[in-house]
Amino acid sequence: MELTERHILFIPSWYPSSDAPLLGTFFKEQAEMFAEVGHKVGVLHARFHDLPSATWLKGPIEPITITGENNITVVRASKRLFQPGPFHRIPPIYRSAVRAREKLALKMYDAYKEINGPPDIIHAKCTMWGAILAKAIAEREKIPYVVTVSASIFARGIVGPRERKTAAFALKSANRLLSVSSTLANDLERILSIHASEFTTVPNMIDPEKFPFTPLPKNEIFTFGYMANLVEDKGHTTLLQAFKEVPNSKLLLAGGGPLRKQLEQLTTTHRINDRVEFVGAIPREKACGFFQDIDAFVHPSRYETFGIVLVEALSTGRPVIATRCGGPNDIIRSEDGTLVDVDDVDGLTEAMRNMISMDWDTQSMRDGVEARYTKAAIRGQLLDIYDTIL
Repeated sequence: MELTERHILFIPSWYPSSDAPLLGTFFKEQAEMFAEVGHKVGVLHARFHDLPSATWLKGPIEPITITGENNITVVRASKRLFQPGPFHRIPPIYRSAVRAREKLALKMYDAYKEINGPPDIIHAKCTMWGAILAKAIAEREKIPYVVTVSASIFARGIVGPRERKTAAFALKSANRLLSVSSTLANDLERILSIHASEFTTVPNMIDPEKFPFTPLPKNEIFTFGYMANLVEDKGHTTLLQAFKEVPNSKLLLAGGGPLRKQLEQLTTTHRINDRVEFVGAIPREKACGFFQDIDAFVHPSRYETFGIVLVEALSTGRPVIATRCGGPNDIIRSEDGTLVDVDDVDGLTEAMRNMISMDWDTQSMRDGVEARYTKAAIRGQLLDIYDTIL
């Protein structure tokens, strides 16, 4: 039972917009789960176009706008930055780029505050740049802030030393640090020198009603499924190499991406093109149907901070095979499926062969999701954390 109404301002690094409606949908759903039970919720999303980038010339530039969306006050603005990325090695230029972001965020906050008053707490989602903007606002306004880390940019080496230093400063200044998985916390201890023990694990949530439990299908041929962008990090090449040694089975690959032609050619090379079907990108609202059509879900990714598709598969009652690549380590219990090492072709082959002949209590998978990943469970966990600060 929700006892105390809170005023929460979320600052996500990504959020849906008219030209990018699928960007940051998870952040949107988490904000909405507080508004739907009566909490006062705002979202501040500052969008930046860096030089050089594909969006610097063509990306939309918008002044500060405030709209009401599903009982949430959403403040948006987008800005073109003029500090070229290659020159960020020069400290004054890099600091100027950071200040430009912070300055816009503070103006956006002032516009929000004028209408809604100050929030009780600020919750930043991801570090670059949500946590950094939250820190600027929180310090000026003397408001506590928490940060949820969930992006893989640090572990994958995408950001440089300047960004790592800025990110570490924003995280270390927060009142509480949250991570979507314990593995990500360990990675950030190694990369940003923040003790993993300082992070509280708060996983992502799903709406089980959108992924209803259904009996296993009676497919004539045992059918595996994988849903992911067709990019290198998702491990499709390992999956196809393993699958060629798994007879009497079929594989559905959902998702789009630059590797599609290469992967299609690989199925021909492995002589499994008659057993592998590329079904293309599936809209989020239709993902449930994909899970319901398969007998088991396989997830050979090389790195995941969480792995929401695993939870969605389990919600429908589908056993899973996943790699020990981060987030899945926390998600998959022995009653949910099997974990194998990253890029372990033989291990993945064995797991898929065994999966075909195993019996599973699929209801226990659904029960595990309802206990750990529902809106009510995650909302309650976050409200308890907010209460320790306020």
